[in-house]
Amino acid sequence: MNPGIQGSLSRRELLGGLAALGAGLAAGGQNVFGQARQRIINVHHHLTAPAYVKFLQDNKVRDFPIKSEAQCMEDMDKAGVDVAMCSTIGPGIWFGSMEDTRRLAREINEYAAKLVSNHPGRLGMFTMLALPDIDGSLKEIEYGFDKLKADGVYMYTNWGGKALYGDKYLGDVALAPIYEELNRRNAIVYTHPKDAACCEAAVPGVPGSTVEYTMDTARTIVSLLYSGTAAKYPNIRWIFSHGGGALPGMIGRIGGAQASYLEDGGKLREGAPAPRTTPAMPKGALVELQKFFYDTSSAVNPIGVGGLRKMVPLSQIMFGGDFPFVVSAEQIHLLKECRVFTDSELPAIFSGNATRLFPKFKA
Repeated sequence: MNPGIQGSLSRRELLGGLAALGAGLAAGGQNVFGQARQRIINVHHHLTAPAYVKFLQDNKVRDFPIKSEAQCMEDMDKAGVDVAMCSTIGPGIWFGSMEDTRRLAREINEYAAKLVSNHPGRLGMFTMLALPDIDGSLKEIEYGFDKLKADGVYMYTNWGGKALYGDKYLGDVALAPIYEELNRRNAIVYTHPKDAACCEAAVPGVPGSTVEYTMDTARTIVSLLYSGTAAKYPNIRWIFSHGGGALPGMIGRIGGAQASYLEDGGKLREGAPAPRTTPAMPKGALVELQKFFYDTSSAVNPIGVGGLRKMVPLSQIMFGGDFPFVVSAEQIHLLKECRVFTDSELPAIFSGNATRLFPKFKA
């Protein structure tokens, strides 16, 4: 080190300067060699409104790791995440009272919009719907898109539960008015699993998130396919978390003989049989599955994203973290280390595919 510089800079000042440099790079700058840094958009990031936290605690529903706005931004900066798309966590906002459900949906959405306003260009938001209240949900769609400028809507994989009339999945015909409006708006729908009433404590001692989250994602995707919902509302862009959950392991049962001819990126080898079609899936299941988007959260291993890479084109896979339940930097490291994607493919996963859905976040 130059003696003059060494003498004029304390260790604290030097570290402070390096921290500032790191924060600048995390916000989308260049590295010290002038090369563009890898841009990262995280489509799976949870921030929980204080009103929702209080409601769950007051009703002894759930305790969970509460992270502040500052901790959110710190996690993003340490990982080099440029943009995080915010959604809330389970178990949802329906506990038997339509009034509480409508109120919580609005409070969650306004809190998200406030955070987005506090951090321009760093955060996006998915509007929470007031399900099972169809009319209330339509109002939140209008308010979210037209007033709060939301980037999409947020739906749990099931929206019934013990307090209603059993589990209801996203292909249910009762949701038709919502899908008609979302289809009209060319909307993005981000989904996340939650415990299903059918299968709570199905395996004693095993948390629902270990088994049932993956199964519930697969159930709701299958319901969208076999109900004809996916084909009927083609303008809706669906995002499914956790690499599609258990779906890749079910591809043979859903896709039929075609699934045996899948190569990397969902391509079919020459000689593949014709798709198995039904009135609900006039082009076959694979066509619909390969139109959906999937994030990598909790699937960052050679088997998790490896199966997904075989099932769908690279263009349909996006980076997902799962803050505050994980450290975003670790998820990025694991995604690189699993060696499923080449160095030339990773930029699409980290940001390129997401900016096609959310062009306002393009660097």
